[in-house]
Amino acid sequence: MGRKRACDACHKRKIQCEPAHPSCDWCKHHDLECTFDREIRPRKRGVSKKPSSTRLNNRPSPHAPEETLTRKLQPLEALLTDPLTAPAPLSSSTNAFSPCRDPEGLPPPSPVSGSRPCFGKLHFAGYHLGEISSYNGVPHFSTTGREWIRSRAGQAPVFPAVWDDDEVDHGAPQLGKEDVLPPIEEPPSLPDRAVTDRYLAFFGTSHFRLVFPVLDTVLFEEIIDTAYGLGSPGPHELLVAKTCVFAFLCMVTLFVGSESPVVPPIEGDVMAAKAQHLLPAALRRDFTLTSLQTMIMLTMYQLFAGRVQSSVICLSLTCRIMFMLGAHTIANPWSSSSPASRAPKLLRKLFWLTYNFDKELSLRTGQPPCIPDEHCDLSLPPNYSLTQYLDRYMQVDHDDETMIPSLPGDLRLTLIKSKTCQLLYSAEALRKTDAELLRNIRELDDELEKWRLSVPLKHRPALSISRHVGVNKALSEAHDTVRTIVINFEYHYLVATIHRATGRCRAWGAHGEVVPGEEMKGVSSSLALSVEASRSTLLYLRSALPVLMAPEVFCMMLFYPMSAVLNLFCSVLLNPLEPQAEADVALLDSAPEMIRNMRIKQVAKNEMLQLKLAEEFITELSRLSRCAIVEAARRHGVMDIDGGG
Repeated sequence: MGRKRACDACHKRKIQCEPAHPSCDWCKHHDLECTFDREIRPRKRGVSKKPSSTRLNNRPSPHAPEETLTRKLQPLEALLTDPLTAPAPLSSSTNAFSPCRDPEGLPPPSPVSGSRPCFGKLHFAGYHLGEISSYNGVPHFSTTGREWIRSRAGQAPVFPAVWDDDEVDHGAPQLGKEDVLPPIEEPPSLPDRAVTDRYLAFFGTSHFRLVFPVLDTVLFEEIIDTAYGLGSPGPHELLVAKTCVFAFLCMVTLFVGSESPVVPPIEGDVMAAKAQHLLPAALRRDFTLTSLQTMIMLTMYQLFAGRVQSSVICLSLTCRIMFMLGAHTIANPWSSSSPASRAPKLLRKLFWLTYNFDKELSLRTGQPPCIPDEHCDLSLPPNYSLTQYLDRYMQVDHDDETMIPSLPGDLRLTLIKSKTCQLLYSAEALRKTDAELLRNIRELDDELEKWRLSVPLKHRPALSISRHVGVNKALSEAHDTVRTIVINFEYHYLVATIHRATGRCRAWGAHGEVVPGEEMKGVSSSLALSVEASRSTLLYLRSALPVLMAPEVFCMMLFYPMSAVLNLFCSVLLNPLEPQAEADVALLDSAPEMIRNMRIKQVAKNEMLQLKLAEEFITELSRLSRCAIVEAARRHGVMDIDGGG
């Protein structure tokens, strides 16, 4: 008796076709016509198709993670060094945009005027799953993305009401909507001078001054004098100074909680509202160093408060002012020790701080960066790599504000982020062939590994984090714990982001498998590295929680586990019967509690919304992951796997 033939619909979805008359079980329950019209191609002899479950079996073991990850990259490296498969230059006839297909072969949705605001696109293993919300950074799955999830999990997803479907044309967000700054009196008044002086003294003696070098206390005291009317300033000069002081006061409230300074309480939102009220008039004339300081401090406040959309708008204005002042072309102001060099040094610090935020937001949101690298002098400060990880350097020298700043993270890592945006996620990158994309991935991976090996062992990120090996001891020995944690998060996120770009490759088949062919053998290995990096992010967070004390940047830190959770979820849905799948779902189960434990001070209203949204979203991903395992087991006749419904 011949083998049973699946109908067209079941064959397309790679599911078991249960024959019945006149329609199979699937078609009957979905009101589809059961057809057998597809062309039957004869099988090629001597060619065996490996089961998809073997793709990730070479995951790192707790004993040799680095060697195993190196083996995973070997197919990719071999491909890129083979002259027969080396990418050819793009010709003028190249298709400009070859969009990744949507799940189940549906065409990608057309852009609609007035559609909801979003940042970036979600791709995984050849699937275009949806978009990222511009308000809260949480993914918004498209209709076809939800259909793919339903087809894998056997149940429809029920995500938090981030968007109101009745008001989709207005892009009206619900949960996670950016809150509005409070009303203010007219004209806005500064607090007592003594209050401002105490906040300046706090900031000037904290380690935040090195990480976020937004001011020089000597120069800023002059701004404060002007803001309070000393020296008979003109009306516009007085306005500009007052706006800058308001921006400083709102920003510094972000850092008050962790160091508990003896300062009078002030409302950050009120100070920000006053600064924004004065901003249009303050920026009406020529831009100055004070104007740049005002904008970068407002950007920081909005970003750290979780108002992503507002921070992006502030950052774009910051970048234009920075260009007008020439901060992007100052070569080496640290070569001079004269008092006159304080302003150029501060200007260069503000450039690097702005550059860091620009590349970070671009990579996170999928929007183009505001700062083009080719128009900037990107030479690092002298001896930068030698000074960044010295414990003595982390100690604040209260007498020298002209020293090279540490800044958030590592500038060398920021430069790799910029290259990643350009080579893998720009409009130009969408035109690249698979081979060109894989070559760029390998180049960026090599550069990232060189950076990793240059970091001192005490701070160096591991290639992979084992479930059974903690990192608490290493963290407790690091002088700047938060910075070490951030660098580890950034490293694993970059690995995941670089290798996840293979999700756009045309080599992916209709059901998440790589189309057979020697030239594409590195694609699935690259995706496995991306998933392993996301797994390491969550394992690292779990181990680092006891020493993680960074409430002032909670909304910035929240992004790392959220991104990792999404990548791990897609991996489970793609390969639900992999040996690692059950452990990955358990890791997803623990993520909401880990995120709650990241927040150690009183939670602001906007942060509470972010927490609630993240917890509900991850809980649903975890439920769907378990459903996918059960559904896959049912389809393949495996009866010893438990899961939720």
